[in-house]
Amino acid sequence: MVMTAVITRRESGTHLGLDALPMAVIASWAWALHSASALRALVTEGFRAQHHTWNRLLRSRPPRDPSPLYSTLVQRMRSTERYLHAVARKHRLHQLTIAFVDGWDQDGNGNEAASLHDGRRAHMWLGSHWFGPEDTEHLPVVLEHELGHILRRDNQRSTVVQATGVLLTVLAAAWLPLPLAILAGVALRLLYIGWSWWSELACDARAVRICGRDAVIAVWGRHTALLGEHPRRVRLRHGLRSASTHPPYGLRMWWASRTNAPSSSGPHPLMTLSGADGQAPTRAA
Repeated sequence: MVMTAVITRRESGTHLGLDALPMAVIASWAWALHSASALRALVTEGFRAQHHTWNRLLRSRPPRDPSPLYSTLVQRMRSTERYLHAVARKHRLHQLTIAFVDGWDQDGNGNEAASLHDGRRAHMWLGSHWFGPEDTEHLPVVLEHELGHILRRDNQRSTVVQATGVLLTVLAAAWLPLPLAILAGVALRLLYIGWSWWSELACDARAVRICGRDAVIAVWGRHTALLGEHPRRVRLRHGLRSASTHPPYGLRMWWASRTNAPSSSGPHPLMTLSGADGQAPTRAA
């Protein structure tokens, strides 16, 4: 943005020639460095969040007379951690931390999930609702989708795509008349949204291949039903806010139905790890 303002003051146009290129490269690198630094900070924050949310429940002293709901919740958390750490070891991740998004952020949503990947470290945010009795059947789909983002290195790809967009935006501001520069900026933004949608659909396809088509469609059908409980104004605001990074639920259900995979699959590996030894899993190495 600073580079664009500088170029504007110098009066953009083709007369700038290659003089605009160094400024565009500097702006692009500055954005990439900023994004990488922010990503490292978020992954580090996830490590702290794990101790204050996930570990506080999983590794604290259990109640003297735990309820069946508590025992089931802790067992599902233990199985989830074992499975994610097994995937981390398989793909040579040094660390994969887990935290409850609604336990760390006061505005967090228990129905959300997100993932971050920086180098050999990764973090997964999970909503607590996925471990409740009503929604735990959807947990494998949520895990496989987020693992898709981690294994595809979508955070790093996003940084590269955004930095390239900054480079082209600055060059457009330098070399094109203002109306054409604005159109170029809008086109680049739409291309980035399209890339974000494709990333989400690619992770959905991974979940379909592992969990089955019906399981993935059920997750997005659940989200559609939950959203339908809100007033129309809230639904519209949610749709506009999420459209910049995520495709609508209807498109995701259609995509899942078109993905070449069985309608249903066998038991997810998460289920086979639900041991009853009561031992806390070790940290991923």
